[in-house]
Amino acid sequence: MLSLVYAYLLHYLLHIPCVGLYKKAGKNPLHAFIPLIQDMSLMEIIGRPKKQAYWGLVPYVNFLFGLTWTTDICNSFGKRSLWQHIVAIFAGFLYFPFLGLIDKNTHYEGPSHLNDREKNIKRSFAREWADAIIFAIVAATIIRSFVIEAYKIPTTSMEGSLLAGDFLFVSKLNYGARTPMTPVAFPFAHHTMPLGLGNAYSKVVQLAYHRLPGFEKVSRNDVVVFNYPGDAYQYPERPLDKRENYVKRCVAIAGDTLQVKNRELYVNSVRVPHYKNMQLEYLVKTNGTPLTLEYIQSLGLNWYNDFPEVVYVDANGNGYPGYSDEMGSPVAPSDILLSQFNDFLAVNKDSLMVLLTETQLAALKKNPQIKSVEPAPAPSVQGAWIYSLIAQYYNWTLDDFGPLVIPAKGWTIDVTNKDNLYRYAQTIVLYEHANATIIDDKLLINGQPVTQYTFKQDYYWMMGDNRHNSLDSRYWGFVPEDHIVGKPLFVWLSKDSFNPGLSSIHWNRMFRSVKSLCE
Repeated sequence: MLSLVYAYLLHYLLHIPCVGLYKKAGKNPLHAFIPLIQDMSLMEIIGRPKKQAYWGLVPYVNFLFGLTWTTDICNSFGKRSLWQHIVAIFAGFLYFPFLGLIDKNTHYEGPSHLNDREKNIKRSFAREWADAIIFAIVAATIIRSFVIEAYKIPTTSMEGSLLAGDFLFVSKLNYGARTPMTPVAFPFAHHTMPLGLGNAYSKVVQLAYHRLPGFEKVSRNDVVVFNYPGDAYQYPERPLDKRENYVKRCVAIAGDTLQVKNRELYVNSVRVPHYKNMQLEYLVKTNGTPLTLEYIQSLGLNWYNDFPEVVYVDANGNGYPGYSDEMGSPVAPSDILLSQFNDFLAVNKDSLMVLLTETQLAALKKNPQIKSVEPAPAPSVQGAWIYSLIAQYYNWTLDDFGPLVIPAKGWTIDVTNKDNLYRYAQTIVLYEHANATIIDDKLLINGQPVTQYTFKQDYYWMMGDNRHNSLDSRYWGFVPEDHIVGKPLFVWLSKDSFNPGLSSIHWNRMFRSVKSLCE
């Protein structure tokens, strides 16, 4: 509700810069300050039906109508060139006060359409298309920034709840849309231009983080899209809102105490039940039946799930968990992984580590060809990836982790306590924007040692439902509130990323709500 109020308030305030133009058009300048009257007066100025003024009362819809009204305002005051329309659309809050209060050569010429007809003004074919394209880009940008955005899941960390290749619609309204922080950017690109042509943004203008009021707060068990916190140290030059978009489940919120004990997740000392499609890794042994790729597939399992979400293989053949290669390009299961799989099978003819839901686990145990199914041992090779300083001072693993308190806004900790320093120092340095550093086990703010620190924002703990194939908060720590992008609503297309053609489309998943898939 607050989000709707804010959206209308923004529309209301957009009329204020036009006060000088109202006066030049013979209207009472005070009309620019009166709700609904401001829209009705504007309709008279530009020559549109008065009933369109009521669209100004509808939050978010008024943005779209406002764009068309903007160009009509320009035309009504004799500003018909393409560049004048562009300036009005992108900087009307400066351009309209200039025309109304400063520029003495600007005069009201009459309603936009009537004026064009009387002067026999016709737009060229190219100009008509240019205006249409600009309008479409601006409208889509506003919707994408403040209302809803499409997102493709690139990895397998949420299988079998959400699949790699699922296309989601993500609501910006639920948690409140962030105002643009890097406004100078190529339309519809995130951080990289198509075809690898460099950055899709410029840091010439950087704005502070602000979030519009939303319908709800991030809650436990919500599936959330957020900016990858690890980019803060992996790509420190990348602005916050241009960091990679990830999707995971929020398993703990600010103020919660989280712990993983023997593979099981506990929040506030209460065991969290397994989600319907949550997967854990198991060691499967057969009665001697050779394990082949075809055999694995016959069990309904995907062989590439036996590897980290993405594996980077260096020049020496060593594999590491990650989402990109050394050039920052996404990596998907490929021939090199298939080769690894075949090499694995050559040694392990009757056993394999697989990822199973509770339903798959029960079915597999009933298969007469299966000798045993046991929890897989904790992957020691991944131990070094455990969250930051914690790995250096605690013997935590992916399956035995914590306890750890999730920081909340306003929470004050004693940073002379080494446990607090080891648990939260990285978070303070990377995400609190406090000009913090760590020197000789001391926290320094603006170069001065401090004994206490109070957090400026809430944090969250994100994990994948594909629990042993998920690069999540166990690797890179807390997700700050300012990294939250939105709440995925439904799958509008689901396609197997590793198979071409229409046969790869999962028709039964299309237009399914994320809530129903992730129960």
